[in-house]
Amino acid sequence: MTTHPVKTLQEELGIKVLKSSEKEAEVARKTNEMDISCRVEDGPRRKLNIDTGLDFFNHMIEMLSYYTELNIDLAVKVQRFRLAHTIIEDSGLTLGRAFYEIAVNRIKKTGIKGFGFAQCILDEAFVQARVTLEGRAGCYVTREARRFGLAEGVQEEFMESFFQGFSQRMLLTVHLDLVKGDDPHHLWEAAFRAFGDSLRQLLEPNEWRKGGIAGIKGTLD
Repeated sequence: MTTHPVKTLQEELGIKVLKSSEKEAEVARKTNEMDISCRVEDGPRRKLNIDTGLDFFNHMIEMLSYYTELNIDLAVKVQRFRLAHTIIEDSGLTLGRAFYEIAVNRIKKTGIKGFGFAQCILDEAFVQARVTLEGRAGCYVTREARRFGLAEGVQEEFMESFFQGFSQRMLLTVHLDLVKGDDPHHLWEAAFRAFGDSLRQLLEPNEWRKGGIAGIKGTLD
């Protein structure tokens, strides 16, 4: 009888880094629920390949690309049930790891600023974002804007889960303040704009900080 080696869960499931440099990262994440693949690339602006199965979330990733000034491709293949919460949170986990790879490579090669702050508006909506890369994951969302429940058919709590997942896998501290907004689409688009611009600042080259992070401990561990 022929026997076959049993693959571990880590070999079958979880995150795999396919490419990693200061200019590009490709990451795949496989679970029993879905397969997610993403590519984050520093290069000339091009047509993006984004297909999560959720139109509004696709649009938010498009905004993230535009404001980080990085090309982002993201594809989600559902294995069992098309659950919006899982799609959004797991996409955050996968993209967070891709941004982590780019950040770590830039720390070694050029240094990075390590933190960023942005205020963005869309019509009546106003959001502030602050990020810092120190190896401690934390996502703190506050809001003065009223709760709407849904944004283009997606529960607002699920949108928050994206930032939670991103923070966990990038080891990033995120503060997101939803200050004003009368339209949920405008509010969350302003949030992704602010988050994207703060990430762009965080990744800016900084030779003085080469080999270091936002704090002075010198390591992400």
